[in-house]
Amino acid sequence: MKIHARKLLVKARLIGRKFSVAEDALMDTGAAFTVIPPETADYLELELKEDYPTATLVTASGIIETPVKILNRIEVANVKAENVPVVIHKIPDPAPVKILLGMTFIENVKLILDGKNGTFDLEDPEF
Repeated sequence: MKIHARKLLVKARLIGRKFSVAEDALMDTGAAFTVIPPETADYLELELKEDYPTATLVTASGIIETPVKILNRIEVANVKAENVPVVIHKIPDPAPVKILLGMTFIENVKLILDGKNGTFDLEDPEF
């Protein structure tokens, strides 16, 4: 995959209990959590994470408390991560994407970054 304007942009399939959506997403190694907007969480019918119901986030807009929910699965290219904790937050405009794939996703995959050649790849760490 190519790095575009110094961003790791991907097409991600987010899979909930009954429904799924495909969205552009930004791989963000500086984000502790994967972030999805409230309307997507509602559509996917995500459940609260019982043992960790909220998270404190430091955003450009300030410090906020947000619910932590469980996304059944995220698929990017040929890589899948299951039962991914996500926080529910609307990323303000004019952000290029509405979904950030943070460390709760990245820690489940092998991220290979080649900055010199402007490419990156994701692999299943099991293989």
